[in-house]
Amino acid sequence: MKEGHIHTILLTVSILLTLSCNKAHQTENEAFIYGGDFSIMKKMEDLGGVYKYKGIPTDALTLFKQNGYNYGRVRLFHTPDMEGPVCNSLDYTIALSRKIKAAGMKLLLDFHYSDTWADPQKQYKPKAWEGLSFDVLADSVYTYSKNVILTMKKAGVLPDMVQPGNEITAGMLWPEGKIYQDSMENWTSFCALLDAAIRGINDASEDTEIPVMIHIDRGGDQAGTKYFFNHLEAEEIKFDLIGLSYYPWWHGTFEDLEDNLSWLSGNDTHDIIITETAYYANGYYPEPQKWVLDVQPFKPTEQGQYNFLVALDSIAHLYPKVKGIFYWKPDGLYIPESKVWFTGRSLFDNEGNALKGLTAFK
Repeated sequence: MKEGHIHTILLTVSILLTLSCNKAHQTENEAFIYGGDFSIMKKMEDLGGVYKYKGIPTDALTLFKQNGYNYGRVRLFHTPDMEGPVCNSLDYTIALSRKIKAAGMKLLLDFHYSDTWADPQKQYKPKAWEGLSFDVLADSVYTYSKNVILTMKKAGVLPDMVQPGNEITAGMLWPEGKIYQDSMENWTSFCALLDAAIRGINDASEDTEIPVMIHIDRGGDQAGTKYFFNHLEAEEIKFDLIGLSYYPWWHGTFEDLEDNLSWLSGNDTHDIIITETAYYANGYYPEPQKWVLDVQPFKPTEQGQYNFLVALDSIAHLYPKVKGIFYWKPDGLYIPESKVWFTGRSLFDNEGNALKGLTAFK
């Protein structure tokens, strides 16, 4: 038996016994956030994708709502080429946001500040901002952030939470906002750009205070999380929530996650969101390599995906400062012509049938 499996089995038994009790202590005004990143759902449906529950076609967002989801997350690219999953233009995002709001969910907007994917390995600056001086770049970030929020407000889909940047552990808007450059660290420029984004969001929201979340990818890295947010504190960056990604094959064991949540709970004033997570259900699991850890808390099956989410939910409820969990790409479907890859981490199988994991938060 692989090391850690005995602990996982015992943890799962404990979780199933205590989870309902944990949830019962929440009041209506303190509802725990259960969210999905539904950024690709509109494209799936536009190409004829059909979501099913027990073999019967259904409205996907209604199904998520019935199973405890109360928040939708949508990403926004600056000027995407609309190919494959890089389709989240402002018009697309507004249309999708209307569907999320109509389903009775709140909305988290995820600014990428790029024409394509932004994450710790890449933070490509939008082509429209290439060649700008630093001051003009910072002003462009401010103006763009403000205008997006104003446009969404006018369209009736004002976000209920905003994250300026996606997994910005290594900075944003490279090269100007890149933190780690050779043997140097450039926190001042990065924080100036981040501050411009936050000011734009706040100025657009006017009398409506929109919580701002800073999202990094260090769910199981207590030291890395501390290092990052200590620098933001030193640069006097004002925000409301800490967002963490947690995928066990990249970010460590449940114990690693708890070490981080425990430290943050005792040493930081911000509330916490697990902004991204997911688990495999189709038998595949990444093999250990340079950037992939030898961590597999459950088998990558439909039941294993469900058990992972139940376990994660229970852990989150142990720490009052943890306010929610977002599942990344729960809405993926197998549609080859979409050029959107189906990784086996969706909460639907490749024929569009809902998996048991969709019910884990109900």
